[in-house]
Amino acid sequence: MKNIASWFEPVRWCSGLLTVAAVVALPQPLMARELIAPPATVVAAGQPLEIPNRLFALSHPIGQQRLLQSDYRQAYWPLATYFETQRNQAYCSVATSVMALNALGVPRPATVLYPDFPFFTQEDFFANVDRRIADPEVVARKGMTLEQLEAVLGHYTVTVEKVVADTLDASQLRELLKKHLREQDRFVLLNFNRRLIGQAGGGHWSPLAAYHEASDSVLLMDVARYKYPPVWVPLVDLLQGAQNHDSVSGKARGLLIVTKKN
Repeated sequence: MKNIASWFEPVRWCSGLLTVAAVVALPQPLMARELIAPPATVVAAGQPLEIPNRLFALSHPIGQQRLLQSDYRQAYWPLATYFETQRNQAYCSVATSVMALNALGVPRPATVLYPDFPFFTQEDFFANVDRRIADPEVVARKGMTLEQLEAVLGHYTVTVEKVVADTLDASQLRELLKKHLREQDRFVLLNFNRRLIGQAGGGHWSPLAAYHEASDSVLLMDVARYKYPPVWVPLVDLLQGAQNHDSVSGKARGLLIVTKKN
């Protein structure tokens, strides 16, 4: 029988919710940054997850106001146009990438899902990817690291810039987001640990869509829409979540800035 602990891989897995019993039965080593994180939310069956107090849903009046006031929101419009929900609980990296590829307007491939219309889909994302880099069956269980997704996106007609989060401080991240989120020809894909922004779960990927200077918060377009809506996250919390180390590479998480090749 498969070791049940492997079902709850805490670092790259995108959204698994643990019951109280599972958390007690399966203690896992925590990095130093994780020790200060609030406990994962426990939700009754049939109830939606509660949004942590420090976060604001985009649909909340405060969230709407932040988007309208933001000077760094140009990435929001194309991402919203091609917003996806990850097709399984470990495909956050895939859904995030498909959103960006469709939004960038790079040449689209033929697809099984829509045979008459070229489009990037989660189902066909790995069609031309070397399985030694990323095997879709493994990704469907464990997700992808920062380095893996960088390599996979290298198969497409995009330029990928990797930024490891432990090389950044808050000021540097702030300037990076100001530079890129005011454009529509590039997208910032974030790998972070949910627990460090107060959410339930572990390692996750989603694109960033806007930065609001007055509140120093960032709009996270969560691809696990069955868990959380798009939310505004304090920049310092988001940075801490991205600086968390994953258990596979032993390195900090971070960002991929994806642009269309000239």
